[in-house]
Amino acid sequence: MRLASEMRPGSGRRGIRVALSSYNREGDLCRAGRTPPRGSARVVKGWRDGLMSEVLLINMPFAHLRWPTLGPSLLKAALGQRGIRCEVAYLNYDFAERIGLEQYNWIADQWAFVLGGERLFARHYFGGRLPDDEAFFQDVLRRAEPELTAEERRQYEWVASRVGPFLDEVCASRDWSRYALVGFTATFQQTMASLCLARRIKRLHPEVRIALGGAACDGPMGVELARQFPLLDYVFLGEADWSFPLLVERLLGGEPVGPLPGVVDRPAGHAADGEICSTGQPPLVWNLDALPYPDFDEYFHRRRSSPLAPEIDALLFFESSRGCWWGEKHHCLFCGLNGSRLAYRSKTSERVVEELRYLLRRYRCRRVCSADNVFDYRYFATLLPRLQAAGLDLSFVYELKPNLTRRQVQMLLDAGLAAAQLGIETFSSTILERLRKGTRAIHNLQALKWFTAAGIEVQWNLLYGFPGEAPAEYEALTALLPSLFHLAPPVAIGQVRLDRFSPYFQDPARHGIVRPRADRAFRYVFPFPQEVLDRIAYHFEYEYADGRNPLEYASPMIRTATQWQSLGGTVTLRQFDRPDGLLILSDTRPSATAFQHRLVGLERLIYLFCDAGRPLRRVVEYSRACQAGRTANEPKLKELLDRWVHERLMACLDGRYISLALEADQHKRRSEDSPAGRCEVAMELEDGQQDD
Repeated sequence: MRLASEMRPGSGRRGIRVALSSYNREGDLCRAGRTPPRGSARVVKGWRDGLMSEVLLINMPFAHLRWPTLGPSLLKAALGQRGIRCEVAYLNYDFAERIGLEQYNWIADQWAFVLGGERLFARHYFGGRLPDDEAFFQDVLRRAEPELTAEERRQYEWVASRVGPFLDEVCASRDWSRYALVGFTATFQQTMASLCLARRIKRLHPEVRIALGGAACDGPMGVELARQFPLLDYVFLGEADWSFPLLVERLLGGEPVGPLPGVVDRPAGHAADGEICSTGQPPLVWNLDALPYPDFDEYFHRRRSSPLAPEIDALLFFESSRGCWWGEKHHCLFCGLNGSRLAYRSKTSERVVEELRYLLRRYRCRRVCSADNVFDYRYFATLLPRLQAAGLDLSFVYELKPNLTRRQVQMLLDAGLAAAQLGIETFSSTILERLRKGTRAIHNLQALKWFTAAGIEVQWNLLYGFPGEAPAEYEALTALLPSLFHLAPPVAIGQVRLDRFSPYFQDPARHGIVRPRADRAFRYVFPFPQEVLDRIAYHFEYEYADGRNPLEYASPMIRTATQWQSLGGTVTLRQFDRPDGLLILSDTRPSATAFQHRLVGLERLIYLFCDAGRPLRRVVEYSRACQAGRTANEPKLKELLDRWVHERLMACLDGRYISLALEADQHKRRSEDSPAGRCEVAMELEDGQQDD
């Protein structure tokens, strides 16, 4: 999600050779969903007589410290299956120990989208070839952190002064000649840190091969990095589960390593002039069950030995799927998260449970985080019941589409969901439909309400500035948000970005986008011409074809949402359903019309019935059922519901009324035991589209 020197400057595309070759037999096997051939269980002779590790994979700053790196851990395990020794070095811990945990997390989190971490190492790599810091602070940082203090600038400068000593220490800490290949992963502001260390290794030991992979290398980005940085022997453009072990086997066996699909390498005799050989994208791994379990040994050893360990609450990282099942059908216009690998593949529920059982047993960590970009909807019938039956007693994090039923939310909670990353983005169905999100505003609000009530961590973003959106939508959003101040606030509020691989990026003119170019932060990391930056960048700036400025109409909503964030869960709208039939609503929000509201009889039943969004006709039907078939007064019911909306006890979205009060134990009750009775169960549809 975040991007980021013997190098050849310049923008020329000359020198590239494209090898047009079909996948060899191993690639066909991989595509067919069968396990790629494994080498015999041996240590390749001829490399230090098998006494040393042949491969080192490095996780540089500013990768997060709370979890291990998944890609290199899978590659290490794959090499181990072939009898090839591999280490994973968590040098992000080394740098964090040098500058302190608070400073490290500050750079990793707060500076990510202005590439502040990349610039720290880019200054060391390029020196005076980059614009000065004052230009960076004024041109880039003020857009994201307008209140940056003089002390914070001094802190940033101090961190920059530690880069050189850190690299000196790392270079002196091991014998680099023991490795045939040193690989780097570049995803979380790691590109320039990796290149800084790679250059030093190459200068000390030119025979050591250098490889780079990760999200920052996907597609054209990796090709351009290979072209601009001749010290890179190999760049992996996408999934490397098949290509990386095969390349290492060939390298250690003294065979020619290429061409391999998805690997950029260099023709013989062209190691220093930037000429590259690219074979396009790699084959996808279709059978994820055939992958090895990730090997996280070094991470947990490194964490245990770190003085920072008491301050780091570690998580296990795992994946149960790749790609996006929704994006295969309807690619959300702004989403570039899956890169060039949108095709959806998931592990069987049996494999997921067995992998989690193995990881929990080996590392004794019961907090797990999924790397998936979307939860497989089939897991409601397969994985969740199996997880609950397995009794693993884990707490997990998943990214979820918000169009969930109440029952599905309960299943997730029962299985151990401890945090939810919800793809909400907005509460305007008009905008959501335009974006091809496949959800409606009422689904977003329901999910936010139910997960907040469960007391788990909820993360979501509130975005604005989508091309072609109607400014009038923001008047309704501004009016709605104060009703939601008791729910989990957005983690971030921001204008939608133009990301590589998104439909917006692939066809900007169609979507009303003009002048797309690499985000200005990249010019403070790479001293290259604009056309080169455009091939390296993942985030892009742009203008709107109609000349609009979203801040002109979205500012009131932004101010209201910022107020929501500042409240930080300090206000409540709670409901207490007493045994005597009295429902008490207690309201401490700034918009409260009264501290307490008391509902009895039919009003109580209707309010509880609207736990999920209900259209007026359903409320009328339910009212009739509650009164033994007596005729319901529809105008009176609408007047009641609209009054509750005015009092902010309810919201009305997409023609559906939803109660907003939270009950502490509401997720512990089975829906058929609720006051709404079995009528509620019958009216809740399993596809998330309640009461259409």
